[in-house]
Amino acid sequence: MDGFDERPNFLKAAFLNVYNLSLLGGAGLAALATQDWLIGVGALALEALWLVVGPDLKPFQRAVKEGARQEREKLEQARVQNLLKDLAGRDFQRAKALEDLKLEIERDIANNPTFSAILLRTELEKLGQLYQSFVKLAAACQKSETYLGTVSDKELTRQLEAQQALERNHTDAALVELAKKNAQVLQKRVDAVRDIRTFLQRARGQMNLIENSVRLLRDQALTMTSPDQLTEQLDGLLNSVDAVSQSVKDTDAILSGSFDPIAPIGDEAGAGPTRDRVQD
Repeated sequence: MDGFDERPNFLKAAFLNVYNLSLLGGAGLAALATQDWLIGVGALALEALWLVVGPDLKPFQRAVKEGARQEREKLEQARVQNLLKDLAGRDFQRAKALEDLKLEIERDIANNPTFSAILLRTELEKLGQLYQSFVKLAAACQKSETYLGTVSDKELTRQLEAQQALERNHTDAALVELAKKNAQVLQKRVDAVRDIRTFLQRARGQMNLIENSVRLLRDQALTMTSPDQLTEQLDGLLNSVDAVSQSVKDTDAILSGSFDPIAPIGDEAGAGPTRDRVQD
């Protein structure tokens, strides 16, 4: 998850875990109360030994990793819920319907004796990831559609062609340089709009695939005879979602980026041999 360290710091965890701090603090208080500083020295020696040995213990590492996984999951769920609240109309209804399907699948799989408890948890986590991905894609699509609603392709093209004409035809070097910079900015905007439209088509297609695949899993959940069937379908879906997820990040970067302002040139900047003029 963004902003969350995927690799836990075992040394830090060994020192900051509640049991270690409780014992260390208790030893310090005991030494202070009895004025027996050997207690404090002994506690520090044991603490040093723990910090050398503890972080490398496999059971401790497993416990730390599990705690980190749960924390990531909690943060991700909170993020998805915030995105869900901002969804409107059809996308919100689709997300809620998908959540209901997810719950039905979880119930049916839990009642299928084919799945062991460990395998069940692993596969249900993947199902949860699919639901979260659907909500993220829906939020990114709405954000993209809102942006595209403010953009006129014809106007962008008109402005770009006008700036390019000024660059070709104007005789004033300063104005030609301004026209060149404006054309570069406008070309970036044209490219960005094209990329956003492409992403929108891919993301909507991926949302449809998630919905259809989860409905299929719902139909199959009770009758699956091998856990491999579920694993294969979920892994295939997650791989395809991962490819689009990078596009979500790229699109967010485009939408959150800022373009240089288009400088007015032509008649507004002074008389020149051309009559082209750009209106923003």
